[in-house]
Amino acid sequence: MLWALSEAGLMPDLVIGSSAGALNAVAFASDPSPIGVGRLEAAWRSLRRRHVAPFSVRTLAAAVAGRGEGLVSNSAMRGMLASAAVAGRLSDTLIPAHVVATELTSGAAVVLSAGETGPALLASCAFPGLYPPVKVGGRLLVDGGVSADIPVLQAEALGARVSYVLPAATCRFAQSSPRGPLRLACHALSQILDSVARSNVAAACGTVHVLPTPSSRATNPFDFRDTARLVEEGHRLAAGWLASHMTRVGAGARTNGICRLTA
Repeated sequence: MLWALSEAGLMPDLVIGSSAGALNAVAFASDPSPIGVGRLEAAWRSLRRRHVAPFSVRTLAAAVAGRGEGLVSNSAMRGMLASAAVAGRLSDTLIPAHVVATELTSGAAVVLSAGETGPALLASCAFPGLYPPVKVGGRLLVDGGVSADIPVLQAEALGARVSYVLPAATCRFAQSSPRGPLRLACHALSQILDSVARSNVAAACGTVHVLPTPSSRATNPFDFRDTARLVEEGHRLAAGWLASHMTRVGAGARTNGICRLTA
């Protein structure tokens, strides 16, 4: 989707994202050039479960016994973020970048616009129960998707008048309903978040463009084998949408936007 938007000459004045969308937003804002987008694509194509969710018997046992705060340690993801080609601080990106997390105690959305990039992204991706909460600025934070899966209202609060939503891929199941506890939980949560996202988009005051959503064949949230096809389908769908709307959007326009992408 970022390839298609860049090819159409649409460069945002700001980007904002939740969860994996925050990773993409900050990476793009750190280097919005074709080289930067290509580097981001290559990172997703090479990603495997062990890079973000290395399950261990010890961590799982601690979680089951009620001693841990997550089923998976965030150490692998912390290491991945430390080596990623992103600005070390949110204020150092070439395009203003904002990361959305959720305050654990209140459930309120928290927009992080300054400070170290690593902890902000780690907090935004801290899916409750799976990863432990992350303390940033004295607050315990979890996944931004819990409070603002598509942070269009937060984008408008930052000054956005026209927003482009890059939605997460939807999961496609062969049977009528997903099987297995992880897929069932993710499917149910996805339905809840989709309902909240639709309400937020409807409540937006400015213009909101929601790009077409690719369909994923992944069997679980940490199955990255479908990434290459999703990249290609995302580009094809977004390019087609932009071509049909270009007269209304305006070629080469500069626009305030939001960046929301998840794996």
